[in-house]
Order: sequence, then C-alpha cells, then structure tokens
Amino acid sequence: MTNREIESAKLFTKCKKKGISSIDICYHPKCTEKSINSHILQKNGILSKIATDRHLYELKINSFKETKMQFKRTGINDIFSFNCFCKKHDTELFKKIENNKIDFDDYESCLLFTLRTIYNEIWRKEVNIKMFDCLLQENPFQFNNPYFLEYVRQEKLGLKDLKLTESEIWKDLDKGTESYVFENRKMTKIDLCLSAFYNYETTEELHKYRIKFGKDMERVSEIFINIFPYEDKSILLSGYNKKNESKVKGYFNTFFKENEKRVQRKLTNLMLFQCETWVVSEYLYNTKIKGIEKIFANGVKLSCNNPNERQTFDLNIYKDSFKKDYEKWNKKYVG
Repeated sequence: MTNREIESAKLFTKCKKKGISSIDICYHPKCTEKSINSHILQKNGILSKIATDRHLYELKINSFKETKMQFKRTGINDIFSFNCFCKKHDTELFKKIENNKIDFDDYESCLLFTLRTIYNEIWRKEVNIKMFDCLLQENPFQFNNPYFLEYVRQEKLGLKDLKLTESEIWKDLDKGTESYVFENRKMTKIDLCLSAFYNYETTEELHKYRIKFGKDMERVSEIFINIFPYEDKSILLSGYNKKNESKVKGYFNTFFKENEKRVQRKLTNLMLFQCETWVVSEYLYNTKIKGIEKIFANGVKLSCNNPNERQTFDLNIYKDSFKKDYEKWNKKYVG
C-alpha cells in the first residue's frame, strides 16, 4: 500500500470506530438505558452449535489489505453482534425464542427473529452515516463529491424505510396485530447462520422508476430471511409485509414450494451477492471457502455493479463441487 492509501485506511478506521462508539443507547422505543452487546441470532443454542473452540468465521472489511474483504476468525462473544438492547430488554424481550423450544409457526416468535435483524441493519446504517459525517469533516477535499454524497443520501433513505418497518413491528408486538407474512422450511443442515433482509426490487427497477416518475420509489419491498441450524436440520425462516404481497408473493413462495436443490441455489446467491450478515463454522470455511477467499471479494464487487439482483447463478454451497463451480463463475464473470 502507498502512504496515501495507508492514511486513507487509518481515516476510515478512525471514523468507523467513532461511529460505532457513538451508538450506545437501547433500541427499545421506551428505554434510554445503555445498550449491551447483543447477538443477531442466539449465542447459546444456535451460534454455539456450529462453533469450534467458541470461534466462527465472518467476512469483514479490512481497509489495510489490498483485497478489502477478508475472512476473519472471531470469538463467539463478539461475532454476529452489535450494541442493540439494554440487559433487561435483551433478556426479557426474547425469552420466547431463547429459553424454550421454538415454534416457527408462532407469529410473535417469527417477529422476534425479524426484530434483531432490522435493528442490526438500522445500527449499520446509523454507523455508516456517522462515519460519513466524520470523513467529510476530516477530509472534505476527498469526500465532498457527487458520488460520495449520493451514497450518503441512499443510506439515509434506507434508514427512513427501516424506521417505518421498525414502527410496524412494535405495533404488532404491542397490540397483537399481524402486518407480516412468515413461512418456514426445514432443510438439509449446513453450518451457516444468515440473518438479513434485502429489497425485492432490483437496482434496474428502482432506476426505471426514478426515470419514469422523477423521484425515488416511496416504499421498497423488504424480504426478511434467516437461515440457521436447529436440532438436526437448518431452518429457513422468511417474511414480508402484507402491503407488498401482490408484488413479492410469487417470488417469495418459490423458496417454500420448489425442490430443495433449487432453494439451496437461491440461498447461495443471496449469501454471495445480496446479504452481508452471515457466519460459517470452521468446517464449512475449510471445506468450501479456504483457498478461494479472493473470489468471495470478487462476488461482492460484482454485486455492487449488477443491476439485476434477482439473477441466479448456478452456484450451490451445499455441493461438494462448490469451490470449482465458483472458480468457473469467477473466470467467466470477473476474469
């Protein structure tokens, strides 16, 4: 790395840490207590089941490496976690899915899985916005440009959408309403935990809407998804808002009606190209990722430039041939 690149990496690291440290209040709407480190999925019973020596692997940004996306072996206390709720709310709110056998057909249980997912994304966007503010203050010459400012604008729009989702979830929890549709499916067990949401609309569709109407789409269609080992299977748990049913129902149902091989391929594509919050066991890392880490970084790059996010490539991390298949994909699409 050049001296300029090193200084830029130091600045990003400094501003990221500043953004993270500034968010320390419980996300419960009626609480102002200090937040604690909360796991997106349960540490005991889910993450611990696939951990080796209490460690898992995650894909992280390392600004000091030429290839920014790097796999990191992280302790179970820190991985898949963020400052979310205070100790009281982190303990009491999630009793139903942490201290009992989970009923995946129970609406409230599904909603609780969604709640941490949405707050993790809110937290990530708030950290990014605070980091961007810091970067602009520290080096306006470098960052005060249309590309960077548009990225900040999109993060703020995304945060605004998430705040609407947040309010609907709390309404459901407080008043017993049901604003979402949830489905679940038992699948072949894999040492993967993923908890995320993604937009049904593609970048191309959002761009066409802006061209046609001269403004951003008022409401995007969010799909929430969780994949994690539970007992002797992996659970696929997913949901969407009923307001978006006419648009997403057909696509959504394919995850629960198509044969498992097709669904495995869909999930692999989500993991590689759309969803960032996932972790794997040491075994899965060694057998399916080790040696081709750079290709995962290439996948992230391609996803940023692919206007059709619903495009599905013939990649399946469940298959023994996954490494070779991903290398072939990389040669064809990245070079």
